[in-house]
Amino acid sequence: MVAILTLTDRAQHEPLLERFHAGLYLSAFAAQAEPLEVWQSALWSDQAPYRMTVQLAVDGGDILGGIAFELYRRSGCGLVTYVVVAPEARRSGLGKTLRSGAARTLYGDGARAVFGEVNDPRAPHSYETAEESWRRLERYQRWGSRVLDIRYVQPSLGPGLERDRGLVLVRHAGDAPPLAHMPGPVVRDFIAEFYAITEDGRASDVEGDAELQAILDGIPDPVRLVELAPGLSPAA
Repeated sequence: MVAILTLTDRAQHEPLLERFHAGLYLSAFAAQAEPLEVWQSALWSDQAPYRMTVQLAVDGGDILGGIAFELYRRSGCGLVTYVVVAPEARRSGLGKTLRSGAARTLYGDGARAVFGEVNDPRAPHSYETAEESWRRLERYQRWGSRVLDIRYVQPSLGPGLERDRGLVLVRHAGDAPPLAHMPGPVVRDFIAEFYAITEDGRASDVEGDAELQAILDGIPDPVRLVELAPGLSPAA
């Protein structure tokens, strides 16, 4: 029977975290993987600037899936960072269970919004086809997620990693119906904090980072939340 386990105790759960990171996680996110040390610090250090949670779907000794999500203190926003399900457990509803549970937890903890990042199927990716990207995005949209109608660039996740310009930012709905718009200041607060923390303070001076400045300046108020489909323009 599959159980959802939240990794809370370092002595007991660190071996599971290491197995998940080296196995399912890296198999899905090798191109832009966060170092294990970043996770360990975020999970078990009192000095972490955000609160990270990792939940694993386990069946006996097997890890069938996992999810990582974060709550950012200054902006009060949540981010679902990674969701992965083992091939043998796909099409079972496990991905939706993990994603919906994470959004529910973050909203229950007071998050102003819960975001996620998804490959933009309109952009080229070396590690998956456009069809695969569309299937993932459409699945998230069926679950109530909507794409923010803004330009988005993911900050560098670690030394030697480039910013990722092939993603869209989505808002996860949780248990509430999807919205058509959301406040621009909430989005700006989150992106500014996300950059400052993820790039170790190098982006904290917005005026010294032309790309980040352009992203923040381009966020309207309100921000449209849209559905994307192949061959169609975004429609609210």
